[in-house]
Amino acid sequence: MADARALIVAALVAAAPAFAARPCEEDRGRTGLALAAGDGGLVVAAVDAGSPAAAQGLRKGDVVVQVNGILPRACGDWSRAVRDARKDRKALLVLVRREAADVVAAVPSSTWDRAVAEAPPEPVEPPSVKTVVAEPPPPPLPAEVQVSLDQVIRGIGALAQDRPRFTLDVYRKDLLHARRQVETLAVRQAVRADVVDGLRTVLRYYDAAEVAWDAEERQRERDRRPRHVPAPENAPAPFFGSSEEAAVIDEFPFLRETVTRDPSPTAIVGESSGTWRPIAARRLLWRHGGEELGRLSGWLGGTVPTP
Repeated sequence: MADARALIVAALVAAAPAFAARPCEEDRGRTGLALAAGDGGLVVAAVDAGSPAAAQGLRKGDVVVQVNGILPRACGDWSRAVRDARKDRKALLVLVRREAADVVAAVPSSTWDRAVAEAPPEPVEPPSVKTVVAEPPPPPLPAEVQVSLDQVIRGIGALAQDRPRFTLDVYRKDLLHARRQVETLAVRQAVRADVVDGLRTVLRYYDAAEVAWDAEERQRERDRRPRHVPAPENAPAPFFGSSEEAAVIDEFPFLRETVTRDPSPTAIVGESSGTWRPIAARRLLWRHGGEELGRLSGWLGGTVPTP
């Protein structure tokens, strides 16, 4: 029985995602600028000393409002704006909000001829399906909050259930709470380490579903489709070869069935876009995540292993 359990846990842990380049650090080696996704949008997470971004007076903590006419709501938007500027050899015009004032910075076109500097290894994005293993886990819940394994399993199982006012923001909040519950079990040593590893692996499916849902929302905004008008499950959306969506597709092979066009392998790296069906991908990830959760629950056999 112990050998069987070890094999199951090993299979779960083997699903760890590959680490990929971060869209919020696109061409940081030349611009010296790194962003991070915050609650209110994108913020400047790092400005490297001696870089064009530093020369233009950009500061850590600046809220990015606009870049070359684009209103960036996610790291992928920033990444595309930087790639377009580099491709066309044009300046990067960045409008940021600093305290109560708006500040415009123009990173010059000569930036693209600059030798690539080695950026410091500073993490600038919150945990995602690509980085959840390498990044620090979310903080555990306060000591007075009661958490049990059964409660955590039920909470994860409810993540994909349709319910009134079920939005991406609600899902993100519930997903973060589930992850904090898992980390609470780990810190309190309420269950064995292999059970915690299994729960973390299961949650990666739901992390990936968040990426797909975010892609769906961005496409809805591009189409100017009202929130109350649902999109068909096969609605397409673009993705780039170096994007978070591409990393999710690579990590979960069953998502290949949602890809309708791959980025061209002959194009400049990072410049070519493909097409996928993010709504279908989200539902597939929820289904497979539920199956993995069922396998983990079956392995536990209704008991709560203790350290």
